[in-house]
Amino acid sequence: MTRQTRITLLCLLIIMLPIIVYLQAIIDPQRAQFQPGRGVASVVTEVGSTPIVLPTQFIFGTVIGLREVVAGMLWIRANDFFHTGDYEPIIPLTRMITWLDPHQLTVYSVGAWHLAYNFVDIAERADRRYLIPGMAFLEEGIRNNPTFWDLYFEMGFTMYFNKVIDYNQAAVWLRKAQERGAPGRVQRTLAHALDKAGRVEECIAQWRYCIRDAERRLRKNPNDRDAQYDLAVSKRNLDGVLIHQEDRKDIAKRPVDIVFEAKFERLGPKRFRISGYTNLPDGARIDVTLADKGYKEPVLKEFTWEVDPRVTLLYDIGLHGMLVQNGRFERQFDLSRDPKQYPLVSPEYELALTFTPLGAPDEVLDVVGWRGEAMRAKKYLDTSIEGVRRIRKVIILKREDII
Repeated sequence: MTRQTRITLLCLLIIMLPIIVYLQAIIDPQRAQFQPGRGVASVVTEVGSTPIVLPTQFIFGTVIGLREVVAGMLWIRANDFFHTGDYEPIIPLTRMITWLDPHQLTVYSVGAWHLAYNFVDIAERADRRYLIPGMAFLEEGIRNNPTFWDLYFEMGFTMYFNKVIDYNQAAVWLRKAQERGAPGRVQRTLAHALDKAGRVEECIAQWRYCIRDAERRLRKNPNDRDAQYDLAVSKRNLDGVLIHQEDRKDIAKRPVDIVFEAKFERLGPKRFRISGYTNLPDGARIDVTLADKGYKEPVLKEFTWEVDPRVTLLYDIGLHGMLVQNGRFERQFDLSRDPKQYPLVSPEYELALTFTPLGAPDEVLDVVGWRGEAMRAKKYLDTSIEGVRRIRKVIILKREDII
C-alpha cells in the first residue's frame, strides 16, 4: 500500500467517524448507558469482590457502532470466567452483553441459569434467593425477543419445571413456546408438564398434538429423523398415560389413610436433623423448606442481581426432597459453613415438610392418584392448592432453636 493510499484511507476514516457516531446515536436510544462514567463500570464494580470494568477499547467499540462485536468479545470473557470457576463476574458481564445486544438469546438463558443454579452452598444446594433475579432476567429477554420460542422454553423448563417445581406455570410458558414454533422436544416437554400437574385430559390431547405434528413433518420429508423420533416417543408416552388413566380412574373410591409424623432435632450450632415416618409408598419425596417466618418472594419490576443478604431460604424439593424408604425418611443439615447463604438473623422461621403427589413417580401415584385423590389423613392434610391433596406439616422455630 502506497503512502498516498494510506493517507486517503485515513482521511476517509476521519470523515466517516462522526457520521457513524451520529447515526449510532439515532439508531440506538440506549447509547448513553454505555458511555464512560454513565453507569456500566460503576454498576459492575459494586458486585462481589471482583471488580469488572468495561475496558476503554470496548467502550470505544460501542460508540462507533460495533455493539454486537463488543458483546461477542465480552461473551468470550464470560466463558473464560465460567470455565475457571470464577462465577461472580459472570452476571455483570451478561448484564453488559444484553445491554449492548438485547437479542443475545443464549446470553439471557445462560445468565438466568447461572443465577438460579450456580450459586450453591457446600452441599451443592442452590441459593434460592437468586431464583427471582434469574426469572426477571429471562422476562427481560422475552420482552426484547417476543417472537422467538427459546426463552419461553427456558422459563417453562429450566425455571418452573426443574427449579420452582410448579408444573402448571411450566405448562403456561411451554405452551407459549409451542405457539411460537418450538420443535418437537418442547412440545413433548409440555405434555410431561401437564402429566406431572395431574391435568390428564390435557396431557392426552397434547400427546395427540405431538403425534399429528410429527406425522405432518413426515409427510413433507419421510426421512426427517427428528420427526420419526418424536412420533415414536409420543405414541409410546400416549399409550402409557392412557393405561395409567384406566388404572387410576376409580382411585378416589379406594381411599388411603396417610400416617405422617416428622420432627426437628438440633445437633449443634446451625446443625440439625429432620426425620419421620409415614405409610406413603417407597419412592415418595418429602419437600423441605426453611424460610424466615412470613417471607414473601419479592416482585422485581426490572432485573437486578442484588439479593437481600438478611434472608434465609433453604429448599430441598422435588427430586432433592427426602426419600421415603421402608416407611421412614431422614436428613441432616449443616448450615454453619455457609453463613452468607444462610444468615439466620430473623427471630423466627417456618420449617415446612410437604408431600405432594404432583411429579411423584408412578408407583406412588398408583396408590394416591395424580392429584392425591385417594389420600385421607387425620392430621396434616392440606388442600390449599385447588384440586390437589397434599400432606404438609409446618413447624415454627425460634432463632435460638437453630443457631
